[in-house]
Amino acid sequence: MAEVLSTETPVIGRLDVPSHDTLSDDLRQLVEQHGGDNWIRALSLNPATARRFTHYFEKLFATEGRLPIDERELIAVIVSRTNGCGLCAIHHAHALGEALGDRVQARRIALDYHLADLSARQLALAEIAETITTSPRAITEKHFDRLRRLGLDDADILEAIETASWFNHTNRIFIAAGVVPDEKYFSALT
Repeated sequence: MAEVLSTETPVIGRLDVPSHDTLSDDLRQLVEQHGGDNWIRALSLNPATARRFTHYFEKLFATEGRLPIDERELIAVIVSRTNGCGLCAIHHAHALGEALGDRVQARRIALDYHLADLSARQLALAEIAETITTSPRAITEKHFDRLRRLGLDDADILEAIETASWFNHTNRIFIAAGVVPDEKYFSALT
């Protein structure tokens, strides 16, 4: 029988998350800086983990990267969908919609990128992200040659690999901890 979640007490995940008022000032600020979302609240259980995680996330997503933000978000969505991480898939589908200026396209990509009208470059990035997620040893020089023909240099390709790999790491944390997607990402779909 499926577990029914109570609507009275918000469930964050499988771990006991500390209340906001028990956090240190700097950790409370970190949680607030990231919108108080369930993922950061879950990580606040271990302040060192929360700080390491957000530091890397901010460097990879909140600062300028080699790849445009829409391509980094595309990779995040593809990896998260492939892994079945609902938390990251919905969060980054929302961010992808903002980056593309097209929420419908972002949702199509999140559901099945094969049915979305992707550019050749987007398709190549989606396919390499999926391959890194499902069978990284299957990556060959052909993948890199294809990306190079589409305008990526080797440093860009490395950032694509890094982004896909980091999201595989992230997905495993949130899937294992059972972190529930925030309600606001469901209401934001309209």
